[in-house]
Amino acid sequence: MFAEDLLRELRRSGFTPQAILGYVRAIGARAVLRVPQHAESVRSVAGTALALFAIQFAAAFYFAATFGRDFGVSYLIGSSALLLIACFWVLAHLGLMVGPGGERVMKQLPLPVAVTMLRLVALPAVVLFVRHGMWNVAVWVFVASALTDVLDGVLARALAMESHTGKVLDPIVDIVFNITIFVTLAQVGQIPWWVAALVLGRYTLLVFGTIYLYVFHGPVRIEPTGFGKLTGVFTTALVGLLLLGLALWSEPTRQQLHGVFDVALGVLALAMIIQVVFIGLANKKSLTPPRVKVVLAPPAAPAKVVGEIRGPRG
Repeated sequence: MFAEDLLRELRRSGFTPQAILGYVRAIGARAVLRVPQHAESVRSVAGTALALFAIQFAAAFYFAATFGRDFGVSYLIGSSALLLIACFWVLAHLGLMVGPGGERVMKQLPLPVAVTMLRLVALPAVVLFVRHGMWNVAVWVFVASALTDVLDGVLARALAMESHTGKVLDPIVDIVFNITIFVTLAQVGQIPWWVAALVLGRYTLLVFGTIYLYVFHGPVRIEPTGFGKLTGVFTTALVGLLLLGLALWSEPTRQQLHGVFDVALGVLALAMIIQVVFIGLANKKSLTPPRVKVVLAPPAAPAKVVGEIRGPRG
């Protein structure tokens, strides 16, 4: 993702301003050169974007007719902006469109990646429904979007369409989706800001910690852990139940049970922060080259010191 060969040169140069500028230029030139070299892949990305835009337009048309012009226009603008960003990201990383075995670049954008992009463009709809207090619709749109997070992985394995693009894009979309949902719920007063801050802190540590390790120490494999998956499922389920409760419960019941959801979401977020910190420290230790241990032997004679250098034992 960060062009490891160029990063090695950057590390050797000591991250001087000139070296950083040269790295950015080289990355941009490499991304531009990939586009004409992979014309079929570019056409596939463009076709997928057009299909997703057609879905967005149909949804926006329905929203405008049902909930008002401003609702439909706001959704179309937000979803289109996210779609453009996702497409530009995929086009800039065409070199990632390879299978896990490292075979040649795929000519077609994998279907699971398209499903991941669909989850991203559905995000503005969830946000608008939450902001307008349309809980009956918000809960089902949220559940449908959350299910695509499972569907893309199932499709990738079932259709043998696992790719490095999907492995990188999927967690990025998850981060954007979850941060946006929690911040929006905090804005409308349905969860306290300290819960949203914990979630934001977790993802900030995850993103910037990964970038730090990758840039300064070496390649980092993005692999979900069992604990991370489980806490993610619990968090999604709690948010879904909260939205369902907002749709079905009376106001006294909401006030009575709100605190339970707040504490549960906060505990899960704190647990994930602790996990990210420990995993980050473990990865840093594994990526840091062992230091050479210097042991000074006792002098054999006055005024003579013999230095013995020992490497780490295997």
